[in-house]
Amino acid sequence: VQYTVWTALWVTWNVFIICFYLEVGGLSKETDLMTFNISMHRSWWREHGPGCIRRVVRPSAPGMLDDYSYVSVTGCIIDFQYLEVIHSAIQILLSLVGFVYACYVISIFMEEEDSFDFIGGLDTYSYRQPPQEHVELKPVKPVGKVL
Repeated sequence: VQYTVWTALWVTWNVFIICFYLEVGGLSKETDLMTFNISMHRSWWREHGPGCIRRVVRPSAPGMLDDYSYVSVTGCIIDFQYLEVIHSAIQILLSLVGFVYACYVISIFMEEEDSFDFIGGLDTYSYRQPPQEHVELKPVKPVGKVL
């Protein structure tokens, strides 16, 4: 059950990422919304996408912090925002498969829990047969010759 709740949250997060990078509903990838204005946001796909050539450029202004180096990226085959969208879409598809399987496992456990006869014979759907008073025994005849 915890996995299904986590999967629902994960799908919601990935839908937000898709909306963010496609700038749906007033969202803009140029804002500091993803980092809560704490740091510079850079997508991993922006610098490491297929065909991208990455170059680190040091800031020229003396007042700039050294840990904020600027990165120049050229030659990318696909823009990073589309890679982010594809990545999130794959995450959603995998999560939905896991969610369906988790619901199936939960239903199996719930069925087993309902059919369990703990005390033995007190519920109306018990699998135990009532004991028979007389048991008829018949001799077994061997097939073939006996030596």
